[in-house]
Amino acid sequence: SSRPAPRINKARISTSLAAMDRLVGAFLLVLSLAAAAEAAKVTPVEQVISLLEKLQVKVEEEGKAEAAAYDKYACFCKEQVDEKLYAIEKSTAKIAKLSEKIELLSAEITALDGEIAELGKKIDSLDKDMKQAKAKRNGEHEIFLAAQADMAGGGGGGG
Repeated sequence: SSRPAPRINKARISTSLAAMDRLVGAFLLVLSLAAAAEAAKVTPVEQVISLLEKLQVKVEEEGKAEAAAYDKYACFCKEQVDEKLYAIEKSTAKIAKLSEKIELLSAEITALDGEIAELGKKIDSLDKDMKQAKAKRNGEHEIFLAAQADMAGGGGGGG
């Protein structure tokens, strides 16, 4: 589950900025009244207005900078969410593909194990047949050798 990017509560910020403006305004008014005694050329009201205008510009600049930072952060968050979702989708597809391949290879292994078992039985049967054929051949060879020895021994005396 992805969280939406945090949103700036502009109404709350505006209210907070207005309260701060009033507080700063009152403070500046007191300062300007104190400074008014020294500066006879500029009236206290003009000083307050000037200070308030400077404060307004400063607050607006800070608000713009904060909004820009928020926009950058929100964009970063969106990019991260998009990247993570793409990686999840890609990995899910890869997992499904590999799971299918595992099933196919498992079936192939089972089939090959069956073939191996059959070939093992065939090898055992052929080994048994070879041993029987060898025993039979050895027996026939013994008979042949005995017959050959009889012929060689008997043929020399009868001729």
